[in-house]
Amino acid sequence: MMGSADGLDIVIRPIGYVRTRYSDEEVSRSWPVGVDGSIVIYPEYSEGLRGLEGFSHIIALAWLHKVSEEKRRTLKVKFRRFIRLGARPEELPEVGVFSSDSPHRPNPIAITILRLESVERNVLHVSGLDLYNQTPILDLRAYTPAYSLKRYELPGWYRDLLRRFRLFEE
Repeated sequence: MMGSADGLDIVIRPIGYVRTRYSDEEVSRSWPVGVDGSIVIYPEYSEGLRGLEGFSHIIALAWLHKVSEEKRRTLKVKFRRFIRLGARPEELPEVGVFSSDSPHRPNPIAITILRLESVERNVLHVSGLDLYNQTPILDLRAYTPAYSLKRYELPGWYRDLLRRFRLFEE
């Protein structure tokens, strides 16, 4: 079948990993602010960091290595992180995983925007980190104006959640 990915073998190798002193629980509880830490780039990829200093933010793609095979079959989720902010589970809408940032998804790939504090050889010191220690990093991008949307829309149910917990300003 044309356009099908059936039988396609995809091989992705990490370019580095996350290093942070915080426990998984501390990282999870830090949302929406995140924690400080580092991204260690393997030496064979360190030349790829040239020119990154001076950017205030980076986009990191990571493999959420602690998501079980069972959780990778999840297709409907609730935004459970709002429970930590005072929401009751029955108040949270159930939505498809692709309209969420849940780590429980068929391919547990994380996309996160981090503040780049400094670059020291093959180590990027960052803040706003929402990834666990030793999380494999798949790719990095400098955050540029091309990624900055001026206009976007959110569904009402999501806007309501953000307003309720004062995470969104219009």
